[in-house]
Amino acid sequence: MNLPNLITVFRIVLIPFFLNFLVYGYTDLALIVFLVAGLTDALDGAIARMTKTKSEIGAALDPLADKMLALAAFVALTILGKIPLWLTLTVVTRDVIVVTGSVILYIQGYDLKIRPTIAGKMATFFQLLLLAVALLSVYMKRDFAAIDYLVWVALALTVASGAQYVIRGFALAGAGEQRAK
Repeated sequence: MNLPNLITVFRIVLIPFFLNFLVYGYTDLALIVFLVAGLTDALDGAIARMTKTKSEIGAALDPLADKMLALAAFVALTILGKIPLWLTLTVVTRDVIVVTGSVILYIQGYDLKIRPTIAGKMATFFQLLLLAVALLSVYMKRDFAAIDYLVWVALALTVASGAQYVIRGFALAGAGEQRAK
């Protein structure tokens, strides 16, 4: 276990603290924990690149940590009425489809290299930006018009990246010679 992976694990450990603070009304602490988790996401990647300690487990663990934090925040902020349910369901559905497709391809023996697409990275960025602004809204006890715009940008990028991953999966499945077995 290298330093970038330990930082990623730390981000996962922060999730229950974030949820507890948010649920029990400590919105300032919830916002701080969410921002610290976001900083650790940038930090682990930077350290892995600088120290040349990228790893297979890190390549899988980092996006998993991102998704766990984002999904926890989406669900909590939907319950608090800051994020529309239909967007949260779209984000969850996209992630379930991508993970299910990846597992099916892996089980069938395809050599999966987990590489995020630009649309996937943009979707994650705008989802996290939306979550941060929504958390700030909860903390400040006021609504921000930016949330409405970010909801639509996050939706468009989530759907686009989901379609891109599905197309990628079908292309890989159609290229039988790339099977690992």
